[in-house]
Amino acid sequence: MNKKKFSIITWSYVGVVVLIFGIYLARNMDENWEINLDGQRGNMYTFLGLIFIACILTAVDFAGINEKSNKKTKSTIYVGLSVAAFFLIWRAATALV
Repeated sequence: MNKKKFSIITWSYVGVVVLIFGIYLARNMDENWEINLDGQRGNMYTFLGLIFIACILTAVDFAGINEKSNKKTKSTIYVGLSVAAFFLIWRAATALV
């Protein structure tokens, strides 16, 4: 895939996820700007999954910055997936401690 097209898709996806998450939080806040998460666990897991996909896409996008070609190669995809996997393992490890 073309680098420029992939970057546009990635940042559009990230922007849409952040916008939808912001709207969701704004609708669930009370008058004291507090968010009651009771009964919202499924929605939070859904947003967590969408944000993890955004993390993978941005890691793949950033991995291809230094390459000379105009296309994303398998190596950039593997590097992006490994960075995202490292981030997920690191966050899971910090949550356990």
